[in-house]
Amino acid sequence: MTRYTFMGLNMPQMTAAIGFLLIALGSVFWIFTGYITALFPALFGGLMVFSALGSRMKPDKNALFMHIAVLASLSATLLGVATVAINPQWSTSTAAVEQLLMTVLSGVHFGVSMASFTYGAPTGAEADRRCGHDGSQWAIPSSNNTVNYPSANESSMAATILLTSPRK
Repeated sequence: MTRYTFMGLNMPQMTAAIGFLLIALGSVFWIFTGYITALFPALFGGLMVFSALGSRMKPDKNALFMHIAVLASLSATLLGVATVAINPQWSTSTAAVEQLLMTVLSGVHFGVSMASFTYGAPTGAEADRRCGHDGSQWAIPSSNNTVNYPSANESSMAATILLTSPRK
């Protein structure tokens, strides 16, 4: 299966590009305004760059790192929208411009991420095993497969261990 690309970039590359843009955005506005809160885009950008680097260094953990990046872009998008929506008079025009740019950049990343997830989603007969494959312990079991589900005895034993106080 081929990887999803947007503007010639695969998702880890796209994540790194948006992450670096967010870091630059936060740094520039922090330098010009002196407000520490101007670094919020840099925080989200740092998480995205970390995710892109992690995905590149450990390709087997690509899904984990890309989910971290999507969480960062969703958080940045919601923060940007919520700040202006809750109290538009609170922010200065400079802060509003920064929030708008952060929201647009992170919103683009979030939208492209959703397109990537739907592109890579299994179809038809594979749809019931979305989160893994047969050899994975975290795979969602088929409807007739109960091997991955704990029995009642295992559940109650775990609850007993977790809920009883240690012996003296």
